[in-house]
Amino acid sequence: MNGLENMWLTMPPAILKWHPLPKENAAMIELGNIDVLRDFTDVRALSKAYVALLKMRLLAETINVCSGKTCSLREVIMFCKKITGHSLEIRVNPAFVRPNEVKRLCGDATKLRAIIGAWQTPHLEETLGWMLEN
Repeated sequence: MNGLENMWLTMPPAILKWHPLPKENAAMIELGNIDVLRDFTDVRALSKAYVALLKMRLLAETINVCSGKTCSLREVIMFCKKITGHSLEIRVNPAFVRPNEVKRLCGDATKLRAIIGAWQTPHLEETLGWMLEN
């Protein structure tokens, strides 16, 4: 994964707050910086990319498996609210804010697509809908 945050391998704690809470159940979550941009990639798309790469039998290649698109945690929160209709109180906890936080972390999928061909990742809102509805 080359250090990219492919959070869909397991459901992250922030998403668990929305799933499966009833809409009338008030909840709060403390997070760090919610304006950082990260490259989130749907695990279904990741799996397809890994299988395609395994079939290529490449040796000694470094390939970013990523979406090549960024989204802020603020946008993740907005999507979750839209999908579930449930609002959480979001508190930014200064203890969770890293002083040397990388503001934007995004992979480049150009080499991946050149090797395995056309490869698309669902929009993050679609991924979140799939996660929260299942």
